[in-house]
Amino acid sequence: MSPRRTPPDQPAAADAPALTRGQRTRHRLLEEALRLFALKGQEAVGIREVAAAAGTNIASIAFHFGDKQGLYIAVIERMAGELAGLHRAALAEAEAASAAASEAAGEDPGQRVRRIMAALVARLLTSHRSQWMSLLLQREFIAPTAAFEHIYATALEPTLTVLARLAAVGRPADAAPDAKVLAYTLFIMASAFARNKTTFLRFAGGTDYAPEDVARISRVVADFAARGLSDTL
Repeated sequence: MSPRRTPPDQPAAADAPALTRGQRTRHRLLEEALRLFALKGQEAVGIREVAAAAGTNIASIAFHFGDKQGLYIAVIERMAGELAGLHRAALAEAEAASAAASEAAGEDPGQRVRRIMAALVARLLTSHRSQWMSLLLQREFIAPTAAFEHIYATALEPTLTVLARLAAVGRPADAAPDAKVLAYTLFIMASAFARNKTTFLRFAGGTDYAPEDVARISRVVADFAARGLSDTL
């Protein structure tokens, strides 16, 4: 299934301040650059092509971003920030629930794993993030540019660190390498159903994730993760 082109201008929320002409131009440039970089890769995209797609001229790219590299970095920074925000929101939700559970009756490590994994899976499944974003992320994962370091430091490492701490519970200090393997396994499990949505839906016989699907996937993955960590101790 080919990703759909995202309209360059999205309607603003009723209480959001109106964008200036310059802000609208910058937004369109970022949207179109994301789409083109995702489809073709950074090297194959020219600034004239981006400008034409955004309905502006190359002087706008120079004004807002300096050059094509500056534009690519801006696209990566926005994408990494959005992904990091999803992860932070899920982890904060799980931590708040864990704190409430601990105050009430205590919470064992397995319950905490379930909460964090369920929150991550659900948040990613309901994020409705741009398919161009997913495609560009895959490009950076498979053939990383210098911008990968920003993606890793902003959006990936903080979440992997939390998952590694979960995996390290009950293990000796010299098992840290094992905990990193387990943490990365948890991370892949949490993101797979959003990243490979088309494949899973084809296999499951569905057309989209309904709320009950999100609840089921989150529960099953979280239970599997908690049991898997327990069984490796």
